[in-house]
Amino acid sequence: MTSKRVSTFERSDSDSLQETLFELSRVEAREKRLREENDAILSAISAMTEATSKTDIFASLLDVIRRYVSFDSAVALSRNRETEDAFRCLVSTERLLETVTWQTGDVFRRCVSGETVAIYKPGMVKELHCLTHQYASYLQGTALISGLTVNDSEVMLILLSHRRDAFNNEAQQVIDRFRPLIERTIMDIDYRHRLHALVGSRTQELNASRQRFQDFAQTASDWFWELDNQFQLTYLSSPNTDTDIDAEALLAKLKSDAELKTTLEAYIYTEKAFSDIEWHIASRHHDYWVSLSGRPCYNKRGELAGYRGTAKDITATKRRVVELQQARQQAELANNAKSQFLAVMSHEIRTPLNAVLGLIDALQHSSLTQEQKQWVGQMDKSAQLLLTLISDVLDLSKIESNRFSLSPSLMKPSDSVLNVYQQLIERADKKRINLSVSVSPSVPNTLFMDENRFTQILLNLVANALKFTDRGGVTVSLDAHGEHLELWVRDSGIGIDEKQIDRIFEPFTQADGSITRRFGGTGLGLSICKKLVEMMGGSIHVESEPYQGTDFCVRLPIVETPQDAEKYQAPPNVPADAVQPMSILVAEDSRANQMVVRLMLEKQGHTVTLASNGEEALARVEQTEFDLVLMDMSMPVMDGIAATKALRASGFKRPIVALTANAMDEDKQRCVRAGMDDFVTKPIRAASLTAVLHVHQPLDLSTNYR
Repeated sequence: MTSKRVSTFERSDSDSLQETLFELSRVEAREKRLREENDAILSAISAMTEATSKTDIFASLLDVIRRYVSFDSAVALSRNRETEDAFRCLVSTERLLETVTWQTGDVFRRCVSGETVAIYKPGMVKELHCLTHQYASYLQGTALISGLTVNDSEVMLILLSHRRDAFNNEAQQVIDRFRPLIERTIMDIDYRHRLHALVGSRTQELNASRQRFQDFAQTASDWFWELDNQFQLTYLSSPNTDTDIDAEALLAKLKSDAELKTTLEAYIYTEKAFSDIEWHIASRHHDYWVSLSGRPCYNKRGELAGYRGTAKDITATKRRVVELQQARQQAELANNAKSQFLAVMSHEIRTPLNAVLGLIDALQHSSLTQEQKQWVGQMDKSAQLLLTLISDVLDLSKIESNRFSLSPSLMKPSDSVLNVYQQLIERADKKRINLSVSVSPSVPNTLFMDENRFTQILLNLVANALKFTDRGGVTVSLDAHGEHLELWVRDSGIGIDEKQIDRIFEPFTQADGSITRRFGGTGLGLSICKKLVEMMGGSIHVESEPYQGTDFCVRLPIVETPQDAEKYQAPPNVPADAVQPMSILVAEDSRANQMVVRLMLEKQGHTVTLASNGEEALARVEQTEFDLVLMDMSMPVMDGIAATKALRASGFKRPIVALTANAMDEDKQRCVRAGMDDFVTKPIRAASLTAVLHVHQPLDLSTNYR
């Protein structure tokens, strides 16, 4: 019995020992396998470190996995969860697999959560439906898929085999154990892929930018240049220009121009930008102008790296400037010639017209029959029309040559409206049309405005309305809205076609030629109105329909009255008996004008002495004392300007008033500079002559002014 028990115990110990030895052997084998796996992982990591491309990194990973898991093909996928729906191929063992689009599904979602999944019927899985045609055999084989999530990216490793039993549980365990290596590898591949893509994109952008700059530089008409920090030229483009300036020749001339070089160095050594420095290149055969611009450029440490800039050929611009200056001078000469011509014509027309109007004035105050009065009245209107025409031409010329100025004063707008009404009511009555005027209570009683020009605008508009109205009437209304004065002139006349409205404000233009022939006129009135309104800071517009009438609206700003406005007050009408009888010398070469002026003055009780030129006037002053001299500007032998200067030089201090047919402002200024005290514009009217005599009559006729 005892021996049997011993044998039993011995067998039991032997079995335990065998089991222990077997377990120890398994542990040693597992440790050996782990050491081999660790050695393989370390070897793979070392190989990855030395790898220069993502393909080499992937190959190193697959070399390690292939020792423990058999497969035919492998592919690494990636996608950004926020911006991408499908997975893109990072790297694969077969190039054709890189063109496949991998859609996500339940299997991929399980894998990126940390699972390793073996697929024994790949054709049944949504994610592997893309494996068609060339990869149809894989759909009957096996797939082993593992994935992980890194930041915003999901990465996937897929092993493919043609065999149906290629991947078992042990293969899954190997992949799980190799997960850190797989994670490290795929992260590295993904990083390199992104970095490569970024570098490729930036390189492409840089190349495109460089090509764009080169294209611009070659097609631009400017030179692009660059200097290094030693101020040596490192780049100079060859522009596409019509000129034959060679870039190298330009550089040589730049170095040889000491003055320009000094100017540029003053900017460069102080690190200042410069622009549009003009450089004149003159030689025996060529003459060019170049504009230089540049600015400093710095390296990453903020140190001056050099200068970059452009050089522009401005020869054509310079030539155009010279041509424009010459054209301007020619235009000014032509304008001066026109003004001189108008002044001469004005003088030549006003001189005989002065006699006509003067004699008409005298006739109107003489004993005439009713029929004769009508004839004289018609003569007066015709002469006045001629005078208006002359004044319009002169006004337009002065406005266009910027020689026209406004003379604002305190005025009553209602008086201007009434004055125009009184002048034109007779014309309206003759045509049997109604002329009505109204002034709103909102219009200020007095305004600071050029009364003559305001009246001229109103008179032109109303006269124009009456001319083109044969039935119905003309309505004039003046109103104030806020800071603007609003004048409306409405008529029921022939109207204006819409196509012609824009032309009616052009000088010497009417709606059409037939209107000019039917109604007469020069077409200056509306043009002058528009220019006057704009000079006064206002606007004018017209609304019209053919055969329905026309509405003109003028809007003028209400200017604040200055504190010293009283000095601008227009002088009141002076009655003839308000002027004391004086001894007056009239220097005038025209016999007709002598007669007219003498007649006007003697009717007012003055004593008149005549002189036909400046020399005679000087002689008369030496012989007789006069209270006032009326001096014509244009006379033979010695004109009025020279005679006035001679009188002032001799000590003559009494008033000298110009009788001038020259109505231009510069002519009036010449009179003042010569020593004249005032002027009367021809044709001379009795009222204007009386007003001037009233201003300059002596306070005490017994006072000796010599």
